[in-house]
Amino acid sequence: MNRKIIWIGYCLLIAGLVLATTSCTTSGSATKKESAYAKTIAATRTEIWQTISAGGASSAAVAICEDGKIVYEEGFAMANRTAAIPVDSETQFNVGSVSKMFATMAVLKLCQDGQLDLDQPVTGYLPEFTMEDPSYQQITVRMLLNHTSALNGTYSYDTSTAAPSAEFMDYFLANLNASSLKSDPGIISIYCNDGFTLAQALVEKVSGMPFADYLSKNILTPASLDNTSCYFKEGNDNVALAYNNDGSAAALEYLNSLGAGGIASNAHDLAKFGDAILAGKIVERKWVNESFTAQYGPQTVPTGTPKLAFGLGWDSVSDEAYENLGVRLIYKGGDTSYYHSMLYLLPDQNITIALTFAGPADTTAITDVIATTLLAEKGVIPSGSTTIATAPQAAAVPEQLLAYAGYYTLSGNILKLDFNQAAGVMNLYSNSDAGFTLVDTLNYKDDGFFYGTDKRLKLEENFGTKFLMSYALTGETGSINATMLPARTAGISPDQFANKQWITINTLPEDTVFLAGSTWVMDEFPGDVLFGGNGYYLINQLIDERITLPNLKYTRDTMEFKLIEEQGQTLLDVGSFKLINTATVPVLQTGEVITIGAQNVCRKLPSDGLIKPREGRLVVLNPTLEGQYDSLLNGTEGTAVTAGSYVVFIGNDGDTISYDYQI
Repeated sequence: MNRKIIWIGYCLLIAGLVLATTSCTTSGSATKKESAYAKTIAATRTEIWQTISAGGASSAAVAICEDGKIVYEEGFAMANRTAAIPVDSETQFNVGSVSKMFATMAVLKLCQDGQLDLDQPVTGYLPEFTMEDPSYQQITVRMLLNHTSALNGTYSYDTSTAAPSAEFMDYFLANLNASSLKSDPGIISIYCNDGFTLAQALVEKVSGMPFADYLSKNILTPASLDNTSCYFKEGNDNVALAYNNDGSAAALEYLNSLGAGGIASNAHDLAKFGDAILAGKIVERKWVNESFTAQYGPQTVPTGTPKLAFGLGWDSVSDEAYENLGVRLIYKGGDTSYYHSMLYLLPDQNITIALTFAGPADTTAITDVIATTLLAEKGVIPSGSTTIATAPQAAAVPEQLLAYAGYYTLSGNILKLDFNQAAGVMNLYSNSDAGFTLVDTLNYKDDGFFYGTDKRLKLEENFGTKFLMSYALTGETGSINATMLPARTAGISPDQFANKQWITINTLPEDTVFLAGSTWVMDEFPGDVLFGGNGYYLINQLIDERITLPNLKYTRDTMEFKLIEEQGQTLLDVGSFKLINTATVPVLQTGEVITIGAQNVCRKLPSDGLIKPREGRLVVLNPTLEGQYDSLLNGTEGTAVTAGSYVVFIGNDGDTISYDYQI
């Protein structure tokens, strides 16, 4: 997430127009301090309505709390179009990773009560947590919260579902049991959802209470958060639905990794939650200050200070752009498939700002507009920026930088980098199913940076690794864009992975994540195997002819994948997903009765036609494994299919799936 403060001017005519079209003001609260914060309110409405009008986001809510009081809150658009329910102060949104702050406060409360110690190993409290890599015993409670645990990143199996799952934590811990770490713990801070899922398990174990009950008693009640819950409140109709491009409502998502992203709340409660943290209502000031202290790993960036200065749970506790204005900002953002949220804390002004969206939105940019307009309106910062800097000059690429040409990896993709030295140009290519495609050309300047339209890149080396660093067009703090892939030699045969396609056959009936992809090898990466497709790739090192491990300690989300034997079949195991080789998938026979056993049933379709479920769940993929239809998410009307497509019948052991297949 690139942070930048956006400075804009406001036209009273535009602000008046937005006021006239805003119909979802909550209980008159939008005008409570109209005289004091008129510019802030106008700016907020403009930004939010522009985002909704652009056609992506379907609804939103905002709240500002100052000195313990909500001074402005407002809902925008309809929470439920069919039922004509507008967004109000009680409408629940999934707040995604802002949930991490609830898990963080729960851990800190247990520390305050003497039941946990931040710097003791997790295994001392949670003996069921084990891993293949013995270094896991070095992971402390603190490392779960400051992203230095070196866990793989984001566990996905049974994580996002159409209804809460009671088995999720068992699956999660079992997967850890068979996994390794990507580096030594405590060294590198790299965003990690799994650390907070493990924190959830830790809270339950130490407190002896379900996570939801512990939060209710120790976090939600003291902070008076009446519309915050683990998952959406049962039976609650006041939920902000997300809407698909065709206008249909998306199914509600339930994230079982509650500590990482499964809390439902709203802007009103999030603003109060931030205020309760500042006021010491949840944990004492000592523990609040601990969470506000930057504590990223010593090898997080090759030099200098990382752009995201992790605290405990917080995305950043030291934001360069705001500090240059003399303002301290603490913030946490949250993103799921359908929801986006942001929580800003301005401790010196005793202000919290909360924003929630259903549908896509740049919550960072919008909240920056709200925050900077508010701070200017209060006289804390100037109303415009007049910084003048000496412009760097174009230059040839220095000789020493030519050694950085090669291949780099970042989460889900591979980059190729080369230079035109005399022209002062660096070319960036991105991997695709068709090979490497030029995606950007950046110009070198005499300050040591390569300049693009909206960013600067810099090449650095440390800790035995070459880094491609990313910076905003101004400022000193940067983040890792990618790291150079280590050179390997081909020593182990990759033939069992080469040029194969795979489809998951153990998807749970309510699991909304479905995995399919290819494994293949590239001449450029001897000793490695790739898994993925359609623009997303994992690259793992071959350990033997059947096992691969991620060897990329700076990549955010990694997954091990290996070949296993199960029920007489060779399957690909990827983070608890079990996938069948499409070359072994039988053709669907006319009138074939489908009965689910220990695995789901996958069939290849012989002809063009139409397929629809009568009972049970169907997932359809086209011949190139692109997802085409899922009856759980898309309804039971079925879909047109082409010959060579694949259908997966999903159910529980013993279920019979009935369907119509018209050729």
